[in-house]
Amino acid sequence: MKPRYVATLALVGWSLWIPSIGKTIPKDCPSCAASVIAQNSPQSADTQAAEAEAQSMEDVRQRHLHEMLEIPHVVNMGIELRDSEVIFDVQVDKEANVPQVERVVPPKIEGYDVEVEAVPAGPGVGY
Repeated sequence: MKPRYVATLALVGWSLWIPSIGKTIPKDCPSCAASVIAQNSPQSADTQAAEAEAQSMEDVRQRHLHEMLEIPHVVNMGIELRDSEVIFDVQVDKEANVPQVERVVPPKIEGYDVEVEAVPAGPGVGY
């Protein structure tokens, strides 16, 4: 497909996607434009709340990552979403070391559940 056709399709799609806000902003209230644009924003309040929650979880992970990595055999700490619950996943180098690390790692970090599991071994590991 030629680039000009792609650009044309993109502009047509964009123009249909963007709501017509010119008719909804009162002419005597220019400050109302910001609230109308926010209401017509492609990101819903749920999406914005989810992004804020994700950033909050990452902030918590970053605050505690260093102390988790100081525990022997811990190689990483990730964030996992399981059944709409957030879980911090503390990853250990070997399955045999999981019980030892479970005794040291707290069951919750700032209200989030914590699980300890071995890092999955990939191809070529142990050769």
